[in-house]
Amino acid sequence: MPVYEARFEIDRLLREDLNNFANARESMKHVFGLQNYAEVMSAFAAGERYINRVWSASTDGYVDEVRNYLDRATQQFREARALFAELQQQYQPTISPA
Repeated sequence: MPVYEARFEIDRLLREDLNNFANARESMKHVFGLQNYAEVMSAFAAGERYINRVWSASTDGYVDEVRNYLDRATQQFREARALFAELQQQYQPTISPA
C-alpha cells in the first residue's frame, strides 16, 4: 500500500471499531473492576496513539514511520484484545444446569 493511502485505510478499516470500543469503555469499569479496566485501556490507548501517529505520518509521506508505528499499534491492539478476551472468560456468568 502506498504510504499516502495508509490514512484512508485506517479510516476505512478501523475508525468505526475504535470509536465503538472507546464509547463502550465505561461499561468495562463496572463489569471488570477499575484495575482490569485500566490494564485494557492502557494497551488500547497506546494503540490508538500509535495509529494516530501512522495517520499523520501517512499524510506527511514518512514511509519508515508508518511501518514502525503500524507495527507498534498492532502489538498494542493485540495486547488489549487478549486482555479483554481473558477478562470476558474470567467474568463470564456461569450457567448452572437445570
